[in-house]
Amino acid sequence: MTEQSLGNVQAQSVGNTALENNCAAVLSIADTVRTTLGPKGLDKLLVDELGNRFITNDGATIMLSVKTVHPVAKLVVEIADRQEEKVGDGTTTAVVLAAEMIKEGNRLITDIGIHPTLIVRGIELGIQRSIELFKQMAIKINVEDAGLAQVISTAAGSRMDGGQVVSLVSDALGFLKKPNGKKGMINLKKSIFLINNPMLDDRVFDGIVIQKQLFGQQIPDNLDNTKAVLLKIDLKEIKESLVKEMKNYDEIVRMKERQTKMTKEISDSICETGAGIVFMASAHADEQLLANLLEENVLMIHVSNEELLNIANTLDVQVVRRKEDIGEISVGTFKSVYYDEENGLFFLENHAQRKMVTIIIGGVTKVTSQERWRTVKDGISAAQSALNDGIVAGGGAVELCISEKLKEENSNSGVDSIGIEVVAHALSGIMRQILTNAGFNGFEKMAEIKNKSGEYGIDISTGKEINMFEAGVVDSAGIKINALKSAAEIVKAVLRIDRILIAHSPHNAVIGKSANETNFNDK
Repeated sequence: MTEQSLGNVQAQSVGNTALENNCAAVLSIADTVRTTLGPKGLDKLLVDELGNRFITNDGATIMLSVKTVHPVAKLVVEIADRQEEKVGDGTTTAVVLAAEMIKEGNRLITDIGIHPTLIVRGIELGIQRSIELFKQMAIKINVEDAGLAQVISTAAGSRMDGGQVVSLVSDALGFLKKPNGKKGMINLKKSIFLINNPMLDDRVFDGIVIQKQLFGQQIPDNLDNTKAVLLKIDLKEIKESLVKEMKNYDEIVRMKERQTKMTKEISDSICETGAGIVFMASAHADEQLLANLLEENVLMIHVSNEELLNIANTLDVQVVRRKEDIGEISVGTFKSVYYDEENGLFFLENHAQRKMVTIIIGGVTKVTSQERWRTVKDGISAAQSALNDGIVAGGGAVELCISEKLKEENSNSGVDSIGIEVVAHALSGIMRQILTNAGFNGFEKMAEIKNKSGEYGIDISTGKEINMFEAGVVDSAGIKINALKSAAEIVKAVLRIDRILIAHSPHNAVIGKSANETNFNDK
């Protein structure tokens, strides 16, 4: 063997070692969540540095809690975070898809010697075709369809207190589809407000609930047809320290007079609207303004920016943000306002404007309350995605069908067929993992339905073939599409890495140790 060919062999060996190292890191982090997939998935006990602990099988929570120093493992965590932020569910699916594609890609590169560029090109084609098939098989629905409740049940039913949580989300949707009897798109994330408090009982309220303890204000037991004004104006009082620094007494008097005049103008403008409540999102407010409003029996309630926006969305009114606009205040009306002094809760019932529903999520402990809150969020996210992009059969049925279609279409695709096979292998891995988590032999059960349409899967309780739509096992097509896109991004990046470099600065990277010598510990 010549010296040049020996050098090429050594270079290829170093590159393969880097790939194997990265592949091992991805598989290691994926193994932490793959056992949570499906209705029979297992839970994880997470413990932080302070000893705080909670139990969950939510993929996003687990991934974002795992500590790792391996750079590629961190990429997987970032993909999970992106999936959670964009669609709110499907994190575990994205991670499992990425792990399966990387594992198969590593085998093709290391064992068979296929160049990564060829595999990546085929993966891109496979992903593109898979997305087309997902969209073709998706069934459009609206908020009135029974399929929406099935999506929520599939997303949240297997989680802690899943049945109760599904009922809460379904009840909330029932309130949202009442006004005007209109069908069509609803932004659930802007229409459903969540309160997580283990001291409270589960409840769905047709309106907004604000957690606020009020002191020094006399709160009526109930206010009907109450008008509300929304302010986000900085109304700080004149600081005593500023007064002490000013030596001119006349200037101090004029400053206080201007402040008093401005406060009077604001309070008078508010009272002229007939408002009974003022919601203020500013951190500070002039005490004189509070006193002026109390004299007119107008409540002033400090709320967060998020709560103020929720109220504005419900009442369909503008928030006053400048003192110059105080003369053009718009008001909205709540059907009723009730204050629960014992729990410190304001119940603001919807009127004829836009709908806003609040789900109060309780729990036996803080840990269970948080997990139930995450379950509600997943149910809402799945429902929103289903409204946007339609529904497909769940349980890995649609992925297995698309996997088989890719294999059939791939028979004459030439060199690109290698990467397409990688995508097909990963898609079939979803049902295989769900069945494995349920105690079945995934390969054996999948062989029974390979030639079926995308509606058929395996009943994880009996092991028998069933129609997923008839069984109510339904998923959002949008979540699956986004999971596939997210997984593809990290796969293409990892398979093309042939060296691990140590960068001393953004502009000065030098070659470090080979991958097998670099100590990246995946904790």
